[in-house]
Amino acid sequence: MGIEIRLERVEGCRNPPAGAFLVDSKWPRGLPRSALAAGHWLPRVMPTDELVAWMRFQPLRWATFCDIYWADMGNNPARWLPLLKAMEQGELALLHSGEPDEHSPVMALKAFLQQRYRERQGEMAEA
Repeated sequence: MGIEIRLERVEGCRNPPAGAFLVDSKWPRGLPRSALAAGHWLPRVMPTDELVAWMRFQPLRWATFCDIYWADMGNNPARWLPLLKAMEQGELALLHSGEPDEHSPVMALKAFLQQRYRERQGEMAEA
């Protein structure tokens, strides 16, 4: 059974749902700091601005972008483990700015988390 990862735009979001994490590198204007639970802002979980700029508007670079980003994430689990733990507790919402098109960084993060969740569930089933 899969866990739903909701993608929610932070613009206009005054009361984020429980279990929501802000994944943008900068705190958005208009969102009060008290709106999120402590530790629910993960400014280092998204790919670097340089990597995003390299991929942007070049759909043929998407697979390479994901490989580079996911390898970096795999080497830095402290950046994403809070999200995986939230998935294990139930639903997860990722607050972000911008449009989540099929080649957006937040979609790459979502795919990464789904894969890690499946791997973890497989490990738990084998134990």
